Amino acid sequence: MNINCKHKIIAALLAIALTTPVFNGCNIVTPAKTEQTPSPSADITSSEAPEEASEQTTEPSASESVVLKTPDGKTVVDTTYVRLIDDVKPEMMYPDYWIHEEDGKVLMTTEQIEEFNTKNRGVIKAKNKTILPHPADYGDTLDGNVLKTFLQDNAGAVPKDPSKRYLNGKPTTAEYWKELVARSNIEGVGETVQVRFGFTTKRMTLRQFPTDDRVFEKTSDRYYDSILFSECMPFMPVAVLHESTDGNYYYVVFDSFAAWVRKDAVAICKDKKDWEARQNPSQWLVVTAREIRLGNDPYSSATTNLVLPMGTHMELVPANKAPKNINQRTTYGNYVVKVPTRGSDGFVKDRYVLIPVTDDVNVGHLPMTSGNLLRQTFKLLGDRYGWGGDLQANDCTGITREIYRCFGVLLPRVGQNGCKGVYRVDMSKMNSKQKLAEIEKLTPGSLISMPGHMMIYLGTVNNKPYVIGACGTFVAPAPGSTDAVHPNSVILSSLYVRTRSLKTWLDSSTVILSITPAA
Repeated sequence: MNINCKHKIIAALLAIALTTPVFNGCNIVTPAKTEQTPSPSADITSSEAPEEASEQTTEPSASESVVLKTPDGKTVVDTTYVRLIDDVKPEMMYPDYWIHEEDGKVLMTTEQIEEFNTKNRGVIKAKNKTILPHPADYGDTLDGNVLKTFLQDNAGAVPKDPSKRYLNGKPTTAEYWKELVARSNIEGVGETVQVRFGFTTKRMTLRQFPTDDRVFEKTSDRYYDSILFSECMPFMPVAVLHESTDGNYYYVVFDSFAAWVRKDAVAICKDKKDWEARQNPSQWLVVTAREIRLGNDPYSSATTNLVLPMGTHMELVPANKAPKNINQRTTYGNYVVKVPTRGSDGFVKDRYVLIPVTDDVNVGHLPMTSGNLLRQTFKLLGDRYGWGGDLQANDCTGITREIYRCFGVLLPRVGQNGCKGVYRVDMSKMNSKQKLAEIEKLTPGSLISMPGHMMIYLGTVNNKPYVIGACGTFVAPAPGSTDAVHPNSVILSSLYVRTRSLKTWLDSSTVILSITPAA
């Protein structure tokens, strides 16, 4: 039988199957396959060559391809090309599988979200319990001893054995770390610190020391930079406290963390009043895509190819107040936004930017519903893992911040499982059965945490809770599997995948959290 005949028979069988009301197993339609999908416990790298296809393996042609769906019309991922974890079924890979009619209910109003944000400001605390104020709470000055405490904490984090940290594949030295501490300019902190206010202008990373160096604990590691602190997203308000000796870095305070960032990524406002006014425009345009990238603008190098991740907020300008032409372009068919860029003098220079109406953006915050939370979550599925916002990606708590910012919710960078004023259950002393019962009560889009990891709850199927999270390592749920897998991606899995110690994520889970008002 020739290949074309095989394709026609397969297409016909699929067409018949799609009209059949009852199916065995998981109620899905997938192309016939004679080769078993590789075990997800196999840690395959890009340098390994794929195995030769069997003579019996068929590949559907473009002209004969079909959109695979379940009998109730839900989309199914084509496992001919997409590899899944053992207990994840193809129809689970799309949000419509998980979203039901009741998931359109608004979980929090604008007023309730504002109250949540106020109650759950991140607390920035030094080892001796000294606290840095939230940016909104600064006056014109800060006690210099407070700043010194945090810079000295960083200095104290220098590794005791520098040879166990690697820069460009080679062990670091004591002299290297001494130079980083000196560059932090601790001696330059006076009795009183003059506070300045500004906005970030691009996506960057925040550092424990004023350097772009990436330092790792293993020569082969390129994911876990040990001096990276957190992500710096575009257009976020910051308080600027200090400057490095080389003049290339600012020490800044964000909504829930403080660290070093490149000076060219921060634009200074003329005063705090100007800074506050810029945070309260009449309307926002919010990025609801995984990310959008501004085009190459020959008149604006400051915004050319700027990456705007999910949750980015930009001041939206009404059409009757916006310029009709921007950088030799008419504004037809575009939103006009005003964004802060850094001028040659270091101060804010506003620029108008055009965002096509066809881009995945929203005028104002999205209504906070379970359905919308899941739709946003699935847009990040498969994205690269980025420890602390590295690699223009994000880690487990980083993606929750991005997703929830689309609704105006400001989750803290750390300690998300301790949020106040919302539905929260401590499961640390529960058994598996009790945990399952509590998790099944959750609304989709809620958070489940375990030590070192945060996940977004999707729903429970046949007593298996499923989640999405940015994951570095797990052990597959397959019976007998003990090998660690390194997805370094945003993955969909059940809570029966396991930690390195072979404990299931379900048994490891300690807190569940729904960002809804506590009863």
